[in-house]
Amino acid sequence: MADGKRLSVYMLKRKLFFVLARSFLIRNLPDRIYLLLLYRIRMDRRLDLRHPRAFTEKIQWLKLNWRHDILTKCADKLEARKFVKERIGPELLKELYGVYEKPEDIDINKLPEAFVLKVNNSCKQNIFCNNKSHLDWNNTIVLLTKYLKNNHHCYYREWAYKNITPRIICEEHLTKNNETLYEYGFYCYDGVPCLVEINECEPGVERVNMFDIDLNLLENKYGNPPLPQPVTKSPQYEKMLEYAKVLSRGFPFVRVDLICVRNRIYFGEMTFYPLAGLCKLDPVSFDDYLGSFLRLPA
Repeated sequence: MADGKRLSVYMLKRKLFFVLARSFLIRNLPDRIYLLLLYRIRMDRRLDLRHPRAFTEKIQWLKLNWRHDILTKCADKLEARKFVKERIGPELLKELYGVYEKPEDIDINKLPEAFVLKVNNSCKQNIFCNNKSHLDWNNTIVLLTKYLKNNHHCYYREWAYKNITPRIICEEHLTKNNETLYEYGFYCYDGVPCLVEINECEPGVERVNMFDIDLNLLENKYGNPPLPQPVTKSPQYEKMLEYAKVLSRGFPFVRVDLICVRNRIYFGEMTFYPLAGLCKLDPVSFDDYLGSFLRLPA
């Protein structure tokens, strides 16, 4: 009963904060004050920006203090393609069918039967179409219009997203035939992949665990079910590891997401603030463990 009450209070505080975040007053708070408030509400503890130790604290520090144009380029899902092409080549890129400023610019008749629509300035806001004759186009326009207006900088002060010009991307659908997809999220510190989060995605289920770079299972827990153990290195693993090193070079921290489907490697995205650095990790000690790898720039 007590746990249920605490959860209700937490959800109320969170909802109230984001209602206020839409107000002129809160939106115009200095980033530092805003993040101190948000961290306290989301994490139930004080944010230490002077001597950060936890990974989530260091992510907030990076939001405030490590701001370079290369972040904007790599956080932009369209411009990131150019970055990957420059550092590695075009072989990792999904096929690109179109780029649009607004949903009304899309001519669905010119698209293949299966495709994915997404915006370049956000995450997990994708529309997967297996068969365009079954797609509710009116609802798709509503969703895309909403996605274009979302602003990760406004709500979470994720600086990398601040200066991205919002656009819609139409890309290849990698699992249009219900293939199993594996996403490898390499946690890279100063260009060195140290940990990897592996997601196994099948229709209706997603399994996930985190490992050290040799695929020894780590202790943190997820809401999703775990992967069947033991997990062994795929034939593509070492190649993905090399790609992650090349793409992460020059960044104090970035999670490089690479996708493996039908034995082929694709670039996913580069994530500088996983879950905005505002997720309670289980166990709590795992937050310090992730943070121990991250050396903040002077």
